[in-house]
Amino acid sequence: MGCYLKSFARKSKAFKIFTIYLVSMSIIQVSSTFLGKILHQENLFLSHYFFIAQFLFLSLFYKELLKSKYIIGVLIFGLIYIIYQYFDDPNLYFKYNAIGITITQSIIVIYTIIYFYKSLAINNKFIVINIGVFLYLTSSTLIFASGNLIFNLKISEAMNYLLININRILYFVFQILIFIEWRKNYYKKTLKSL
Repeated sequence: MGCYLKSFARKSKAFKIFTIYLVSMSIIQVSSTFLGKILHQENLFLSHYFFIAQFLFLSLFYKELLKSKYIIGVLIFGLIYIIYQYFDDPNLYFKYNAIGITITQSIIVIYTIIYFYKSLAINNKFIVINIGVFLYLTSSTLIFASGNLIFNLKISEAMNYLLININRILYFVFQILIFIEWRKNYYKKTLKSL
């Protein structure tokens, strides 16, 4: 994240949106860790902020990359649906929202596939990040979409930890790909501007 913040002012709108995405995800993750591990408080409600912010910022990011007005319509429709979910069932705020996570992440995965297709003809920036978003969100969607099913089946704690750890590893791989993208396309430019 720090690498992206250093170059924030001089880069494209897509770069800036992605940097804001990284900052917002970091704030939510630090808050979640602080609440859960240090204060030993319930932090599940922060997952709602995580997947909504992820949906918002990555939709705006892909709108810039794909130059598509339709993404704003999909974003608005998706946010209205999620707001409706919480309005219809206010207790959902304190529960795991597998449907909301699945819908928002699946939409982003579709954007990554479209970007892959459009990138076949030309060498686009953010292709490494696109690979990371695709890998992480595809697997994360499969893991989290089964969240309520896992809770209902009362699977073993070992299996639960396995799924959580797989997600953590994939998120770490995603972070490495984000750094590789910065190193490949922005590292030398940042050094030259200093």
